[in-house]
Amino acid sequence: MPENAPVICEICKAPMVQEQQDYVVELDEGELLLEDVPIWVCEQCGFSFVEDEVIAAVEDMLEHMDTVVSGEEE
Repeated sequence: MPENAPVICEICKAPMVQEQQDYVVELDEGELLLEDVPIWVCEQCGFSFVEDEVIAAVEDMLEHMDTVVSGEEE
């Protein structure tokens, strides 16, 4: 996505805005609530998505969290 380009909803083609929202990650052990995750939300239909870079950062954090919990921290 080019910098400062408007983000358009793939469902209804209306403008989207980026909001900070809580994001729940499903884990084998239950759920993990992440606060203030940047999520794009359609102003018209409510469709939302998380950018690939944010998902990659969450996955990296979860991977690191697994090593800390199991005592394998580097």
